[in-house]
Amino acid sequence: MTRTAITAAVLGLVLFATAPSVSAQAVVSSPVRFGIMGGATVPLSDFSDAAKTGWNAGILMNIGVPLVPVSFRIDGQWQQLKGKNFDYGKGAVTHDDFRIIDGTANVVYTFGAALPTKFYLIGGAGVYNVRVKNNDFDLNASGTKFGLNGGVGFKFQLTGFSTFIEARYHNVIHGTDIGDVSGNAKSLQFVPISVGITF
Repeated sequence: MTRTAITAAVLGLVLFATAPSVSAQAVVSSPVRFGIMGGATVPLSDFSDAAKTGWNAGILMNIGVPLVPVSFRIDGQWQQLKGKNFDYGKGAVTHDDFRIIDGTANVVYTFGAALPTKFYLIGGAGVYNVRVKNNDFDLNASGTKFGLNGGVGFKFQLTGFSTFIEARYHNVIHGTDIGDVSGNAKSLQFVPISVGITF
């Protein structure tokens, strides 16, 4: 009887001691989290012939149940890339400027969801508004296209928030039609490498 009472008392103390940490973890792991991100955007394929590496900034909303590996994420991102110089002869050197605003809906699969450091896969689809501007030729063309994306990332859980770093491949279908970026490729391809924080 005494041994049973002692065991019950010990279990009660353990549960009491761990209750605050479990509660805190539940608060930290809210099913809806918001975040910001930013980094470098690398053009690929024929797009890299016309544009230099640029920058990106964005916001996100992540929806998921704590400790469940599958979640959903909605992103809005701004990509800005400066064009490479082209010499058209007689000293006429000019370049295009590129701006891409995208909104995507994505599925995220996280490995080791209960660990403080997590690896994840992300992929989805969305719309991309691409603008090509050249002041020398009075060019200002824009259009909205459909695109796909996929990538990988690492998330680091901290107290009350988390940070992440990720790289994602974006393929804007028929994106090169806008401003005649390229006569060869039918898609506009680029990779944003971003760091961010969610809270």
